[in-house]
Amino acid sequence: MRIKDIALFCMIIGGYYTLQAQGTVSIYELGLPIRDYEDNFKNLVSNWKKEYITNAEDYKLNDIYFVETISGHERYNYYRNYFSSDQPVGSARSKRTGGDSKGNRIYEHMVKPSYAYTELYDTRGLDERIQAIFSNEFQLEARALLSREFNIDTLQLYNEEYYEEESDTTATGYSHSIRGYNYTSLAPFSQNYKDIQINHTKTIFDLAIDDVRSFILEDLLIGRITMQVAFSEAVKPGDRVYAIDFEYERQPYTAYVICSRETKKVIWDYFFSYISLEE
Repeated sequence: MRIKDIALFCMIIGGYYTLQAQGTVSIYELGLPIRDYEDNFKNLVSNWKKEYITNAEDYKLNDIYFVETISGHERYNYYRNYFSSDQPVGSARSKRTGGDSKGNRIYEHMVKPSYAYTELYDTRGLDERIQAIFSNEFQLEARALLSREFNIDTLQLYNEEYYEEESDTTATGYSHSIRGYNYTSLAPFSQNYKDIQINHTKTIFDLAIDDVRSFILEDLLIGRITMQVAFSEAVKPGDRVYAIDFEYERQPYTAYVICSRETKKVIWDYFFSYISLEE
């Protein structure tokens, strides 16, 4: 998840979910019904072709293997921290469908590996104002926060959430919209955080540089804690961890995947599960 704008530097997650358009299904679930863990990966390999992934030939799926069953709080908390850090590989995706003047169908679905928070390691090519914020010292401070281990089961948490659903009939038809957020942190949210991320009455460019840095650190922390709460709701002890080793343009990557012990389906994954295909 390459973050290209300073206002979006921090990965705020209001809960873990995958949005799929009507008539689409996860790449793990198109094909065989999921009766056992391995069915997810049989479908993945079967669906990994140019028909569905335009740049599939740039990849090589090398190995898919069982890592461990999550047992004990220490291993559970390890994965909860790992998946809220900057270590997991995610995917940057673009999709284009339609038709040309001759009635031919156009379908393009590009998938590329990507990591969150790359600006904390390399600011080349970014706006000079952003580079000034991300000094070497601040990058180290932010990276330390991302690598810090938490045990949210022993900490007091602060949560703010809002949900609004609106439906209306307009001149052009029926409209339906949903707005909301659900964030959790270790301390009450600062006013700058509320103004920028919740109320949208400010941007970071309204702040002094030290306040921007404080906001970014708070945003990183809220993103991590919010993700850990979502992980706790989705993943349970006894669920299984698998690893998928693959190459993209000859560069090696490993994506870790968690499957439910109850449904056998993939319930946590940052790379493949976000790829939805038409049934």
